[in-house]
Amino acid sequence: MLRVVLVDDSKAVQRSLGQLLGSVAGIEIVGCAEDVTGALEVIEDAHPHVVVLDVDLRDGERGIDVLRHVVRQHPGIKVVVLSNLSWGAMREGFLRSGASAYFDKSNEFLGARDWIAAMVPPGHPRSDSVPVGGH
Repeated sequence: MLRVVLVDDSKAVQRSLGQLLGSVAGIEIVGCAEDVTGALEVIEDAHPHVVVLDVDLRDGERGIDVLRHVVRQHPGIKVVVLSNLSWGAMREGFLRSGASAYFDKSNEFLGARDWIAAMVPPGHPRSDSVPVGGH
């Protein structure tokens, strides 16, 4: 199973993304967080393979702080940024800082799902209803 942690200050986004990813065979949502402290705790406790990370977190906290921690402490974890902030400079900054991918919530939500689904370990059946594309 591909273990995924969702870090977003919106419970609605956590729910919808959790349902979307949870419908893919081979993906297990192992935790959610809304802020930096919660994210670091759930990452340490859940040992995910992938962290889906928003740029802006609760109370003005920044997702880049979570990314930097993961890159430093857990270099094997893939970080997929999913944000409403789609400026090229923001995207490039996160990718240069170690994010594996960056998707715009408004028009690349399904692309993020497909990118993550493509990481399901070989030999695990994928859901026929989920097309797997690359980004």
